[in-house]
Amino acid sequence: MKKLALLVFSMIILSSCGDNNKAAVKDANVSIDGAGMGLGNKFVKLLTYNGMKEEILDSVQMNEGHFKLMEKVDKPKLAFLRVEGVPSDLPLILESGSNIKIDIDSKHIRRSAVISQGLNKKFYDYLDQIKMFRDKQEKLAKLYQAANNKGTEAQKTDIINRYYAIDDERHNYEYKFIDENKNNLVGGLVFESIAFDKAEPDYNKLLKIYDGFSKDLKDLPNVKNAYNRIKGLAATSIGSKAPDFSAPTPDGKTLSLKDVMGKVTLIDFWASWCRPCRAENPYVVNIYKKYHDKGLNIIGVSLDKPGNKEAWLKAIKDDGLIWNHVSNLKYWQDPIARELYHVESIPQTFILDKNGVIRAKNLRRDRLEAKIKELLEEK
Repeated sequence: MKKLALLVFSMIILSSCGDNNKAAVKDANVSIDGAGMGLGNKFVKLLTYNGMKEEILDSVQMNEGHFKLMEKVDKPKLAFLRVEGVPSDLPLILESGSNIKIDIDSKHIRRSAVISQGLNKKFYDYLDQIKMFRDKQEKLAKLYQAANNKGTEAQKTDIINRYYAIDDERHNYEYKFIDENKNNLVGGLVFESIAFDKAEPDYNKLLKIYDGFSKDLKDLPNVKNAYNRIKGLAATSIGSKAPDFSAPTPDGKTLSLKDVMGKVTLIDFWASWCRPCRAENPYVVNIYKKYHDKGLNIIGVSLDKPGNKEAWLKAIKDDGLIWNHVSNLKYWQDPIARELYHVESIPQTFILDKNGVIRAKNLRRDRLEAKIKELLEEK
């Protein structure tokens, strides 16, 4: 997040920014000093959001790439810096006594270097750490692309396992970070962020962390919204009883989850149009053939589109999916996916034990087979 070198802010003549800034704002307790090479006299805005509506806190025209913004806050606030002609906005946490210095990256503001103290420094330290995890996964994604062209299946599986291991490492870091910041705005922002993470965090753990939040943090609208989402997703988190459901089969009959329960049951949300789903199908077929006689059952829940029943049936036949299937043919409006299991992307899988308890989610290939084997051997 930080550049190797920052502009020397002490050399910036901020007083030359013009009379349209708020340098003389009465009782201002936040200052933002910034500069950007080659930005000339671009306009800069400091804004926040009231619901979905933008609220401008301060604005100023740069003087040869230099600017100063001032603001008064009663309590910590999330704001965004926007520079004319520079992509995206830069998030900043404003709190009394803040003096934030920014070296603007003219190509993308999120790559700007930020020097600050207090909550904003804590926030950017967190972003730096998350970027490290993301960078590791990007490297693995490139390795997978190469392995997909010339590598072996074992190499691809190893890369996938390493990729998901980083998700686990990242989430453990985030849980600890939120718990250590459960009384301030930064903890609330990270709580909100992880609530919308597609990499499936531990929702029950997040609910326990939320219980320890201060009342002020719980009352923040974004934290309330994240809590309500997490509470819903916790119903299908690991350790929860899988909600029962029923839907039409390919031949028009009705089939329920409880009708197909085995010693281990895999619920597989997929669709004929989903390329990643189709790419995973051969591995699931091999696992099913290997373990079905030992107690593994699978029920496929298709998110195929209305009127596309033939495409669904053809995909089942072409991919050799010799297990139970249901579909309401309602695409993303499927009530099983949307209302019961909160599925927002596919492929998505839930692995249930003999009691119908969710024991794992979204495992692939070797990891999926290892978990199925483990559950089948349980007494």
